[in-house]
Amino acid sequence: MSEAKKDIVQKLGFEGLMHIPPMNVPHKLLKELAYSFNLSKSKLDTQHEDLFPEKVSFKELSEENKESYRRFQGKTLKNLTD
Repeated sequence: MSEAKKDIVQKLGFEGLMHIPPMNVPHKLLKELAYSFNLSKSKLDTQHEDLFPEKVSFKELSEENKESYRRFQGKTLKNLTD
């Protein structure tokens, strides 16, 4: 980021964002996240329905879904991003 852009970011009060490492995130997703941020509540409003209203029973999953579940089970976000 150029010095001029860094100055603008600091003046807007978002200097904390400059410490976030660069990520390969599509511009469209970043734009959608920015539009979804509620400034008055300081939180992200997703306004989507709960896609999983009921708890899913592991016993009722297909073998393929059970295998997918096992691959992610016990993983941390760091493990998954690595």
